[in-house]
Amino acid sequence: MQFVNYISAPFAGINKTPTTLITTDSNTLVIISLIVCNRVRTPIRFYLKKVSAGISPKETFYINEFEIKPYDTVDIVKEKGLNIFLQYSQTPTISDSLVCFSNGDGQKFDCELNYAQLKELPSSYCMV
Repeated sequence: MQFVNYISAPFAGINKTPTTLITTDSNTLVIISLIVCNRVRTPIRFYLKKVSAGISPKETFYINEFEIKPYDTVDIVKEKGLNIFLQYSQTPTISDSLVCFSNGDGQKFDCELNYAQLKELPSSYCMV
């Protein structure tokens, strides 16, 4: 039985409009990598934040104005040494999202999110 699903999600043409990369809807997610490719000939400023919905909603930034050189590709998780966990719970209600954007319309980038979806263990599973 597989307890972890490994998933990849590509995105193209992101700019200053905040784009939700992923939202938890059933299981906790562990972000493995976020590969960002600057698609323009000028540096871009990259932003990444977690939005937690629930009893007391919160937005927390992981990255604020991270400069990516023209046409460069960076794995943001590796580069910054981030540990990102997105939680999900029905009681209490918790659902996390990961959102990214740049500093302007002309600051266009593509990205690929790679993550692990942690599946629930069967009730017969016993840790020794």
